[in-house]
Amino acid sequence: MRSPLRLKKIGAGLFALITISAAGVRTTTDTLPAPIINRHSFELLLNSRYSVHSGFEDSLPEQILANVLWAMARVPCSGSYREFYVATRENVYRYQPATRSLTVHLAGDHRYYSGSAFEIGIATPRHEDAGMAIQAGLIAATAFRDETGGNVVCCPMKWAADYANSNWRPDHPIMLVNLFGNAPARHLDSTRAALSSDSSLPAPITKGTDTFELALMELTQDSLFSSGNLSIETISQLLWAGYGVTPHTTSNNRQGLTVPSAVAGYFLTGKIYLVREEGIERYHNRLPPGTNLTTRDHRLERLLTGDRRADLRQAVSRIPSTAPAYIVVCVDDTSSYRTMEEVGFVAFNLLMQAHILGLSAFLTMPLTPSERSAIQNALLLPSNHYPALVFSVGGTAVGIRERRARTETIQIVRAQPAVRRGYLRIEYLLHQPGMVRAEVFDLVGRPVRTLFEERQTPGYHSIVWDGTDENGRVVRRGTYLIAISSNGFVAQHKVNWAK
Repeated sequence: MRSPLRLKKIGAGLFALITISAAGVRTTTDTLPAPIINRHSFELLLNSRYSVHSGFEDSLPEQILANVLWAMARVPCSGSYREFYVATRENVYRYQPATRSLTVHLAGDHRYYSGSAFEIGIATPRHEDAGMAIQAGLIAATAFRDETGGNVVCCPMKWAADYANSNWRPDHPIMLVNLFGNAPARHLDSTRAALSSDSSLPAPITKGTDTFELALMELTQDSLFSSGNLSIETISQLLWAGYGVTPHTTSNNRQGLTVPSAVAGYFLTGKIYLVREEGIERYHNRLPPGTNLTTRDHRLERLLTGDRRADLRQAVSRIPSTAPAYIVVCVDDTSSYRTMEEVGFVAFNLLMQAHILGLSAFLTMPLTPSERSAIQNALLLPSNHYPALVFSVGGTAVGIRERRARTETIQIVRAQPAVRRGYLRIEYLLHQPGMVRAEVFDLVGRPVRTLFEERQTPGYHSIVWDGTDENGRVVRRGTYLIAISSNGFVAQHKVNWAK
C-alpha cells in the first residue's frame, strides 16, 4: 500500500510527486509519472551540457527520473535487446518503457556513489546504442535547469558500469551507467562558442525553436529523401549539434563539446567527414592543425573536390541511395568502449537535430569490418580512420510522414537590426519544403527589390541584402521591411538603413 504523496520543489512554480512506501522502500512495482514538457530547445540544452563527477546529494524529484527514463527509451536501438536498470538508495529496479513502471530487481542500496539520487545503467549488445540512450537521458536531465541555474547534475561513468555488472546482477552486461544527483548547476547558456576561423561555416543556432520533449516524442528515421541540396547553414547546424564546441571548459582546461567524453579525450576529433555534391570535407572543432583540445573552432576542410556520393553508396548497399548529404563518423579503434560510445552520443544528436529541422535522416550502424574497409577505400580516408557510422540526411520525401501542425512555416531566428559593413544578414528556419520568395519593401509597402525566388529544402537558410534596389542603386536612408514567404506564410523583419 502506498503512503501519502510528498511534494518536492523542482524549480520556480514546478513540483513533482514522490511516492514513498510505508516502510521507506518502494513497492514491488511502481508506475512513474508521464513525462512533463519543459520549455527549452534541444540546441540550448546541447550548448549548456556539462558533466559533474562528484559532490552531489542523493535527492531529486521523481519527475526527473521519469523524464530521463522516458527519453532514453525513445531512442532507436539496433541491438537484439535493451534493458534499463535504476539504482537508488532503496533498491535496484528494472524499467519497463511500455508501462513506465519500475520493478524491483535487487533489494537494497547498490549505488556506485552514495551521493547519487539515482543511477541508470543500460544493457545492450553495442556501445553505440548505449551512447545514444545515455545522451538522450543527460539532455533530458539538463532540461530541468533554466536561465537561473538548477539542481540536477549528471555524469556517465564506465567505473560505475563495472561496479554495476559486479553488484546489480543484470541479465545482460551493462555498457554504461549515468549518475544523477542534486547539486547547484550552471544556468542554461546560449553563448555561441562555435565560431569559424576561416568563415567556411556560419555560426550555429544555440537557442532553437522546438521544445526538446515534444521533438523527441516524434523522433523517427526515414531512408527516402527529396531532391535538393542542403544549405550551408543547415550543414553547419548538423555538424555543430553532432560534435560542436560549447562555452563549457572541462576540468583539464579543454573546451567542451555537445557530447561528453571519457577524461575529456574527445576521441572523434578530426574524424568526422561530410560527403556531398561538392566533395569530401573534414569537420574541425579545433583551431588548425585541429588537435589542440583547448581551442575552439567550427570549420570545414576540403579534402577532395567532386561528387563521391555514388562511391559511398556502392561501398555499402545499406546506405540510402537518395540522400543529398552524408556524415561519416570514424574512430581509430573499433574495440574501444569510449570511442564507440561517443559515436552513439553523436548519432543521437545528429538524428534529433535533423528531425527538428524538418529533415529526413537515417543511421547506418553498426558497420561490419568489410563495410568499413569499403568506405575507407571509396572516400580515400586515412588508414587509421575506421568508419563507425554513416548518417544520411536530406529533405523529406513527399508523403513519407506527417508532422505535427505548426503555426508558421518560416521563422526568423537571427537577424541584424541595422545594416553593418554595407550589408544585412537574416537567418531563418524553413519547416517545410517549397518555393521561397524574399523581397524588400519600404514602409509604405512599395516593392524595392526581389532578393530571390527558389525552391528550398527544410532547415536553416540565410539572406544577405547589400542595400540596393532592383536597378542596383543604393537605397535612401530609412527603415525597410524584409518579407520571406512560403506555402502561404510570411515572416517579416524591419531593418534600418543608414549608409
